[in-house]
Amino acid sequence: MPWGSGAAFASRHNKKLSGAPANTAKNQAEAMIKKGVPEGIAIATANKTGNRMARKSRSEKWYNKNH
Repeated sequence: MPWGSGAAFASRHNKKLSGAPANTAKNQAEAMIKKGVPEGIAIATANKTGNRMARKSRSEKWYNKNH
């Protein structure tokens, strides 16, 4: 299932994602589906990656702000 943008992916599958993590998740899910991975597994894996990226981004911003 192709999504037009990271925001479109996030609006359907992970409302917490935005920006670069959402785009990365969309790209990863589309690439996995293209390789033949079932859609549910691709979406779950992409969400996990996107969430990890978002957490890392938030922690880096906090660290840079406070140090």
